Amino acid sequence: MQLILPNYRIDPTPRRADGEYMAHARISAHTADGSEADVFMSGDLAGFDLRDDAVRYATGWATEWLERRYGWPHRT
Repeated sequence: MQLILPNYRIDPTPRRADGEYMAHARISAHTADGSEADVFMSGDLAGFDLRDDAVRYATGWATEWLERRYGWPHRT
């Protein structure tokens, strides 16, 4: 599952390691020519027993990273 935000895409697909799901996030953006470029790859963030928990954690982490770095998304 990927979360698509204006100009950014978050791929929170966890990897399986040592019997748990390792949360990590790949953040990418579309360039002016329409191609996709990596903005940031988090590395392992935390381990979870459930895949959905890892996805939720990585998505939240990436959204917060984008907020701190670029001020997006703007909350009202």
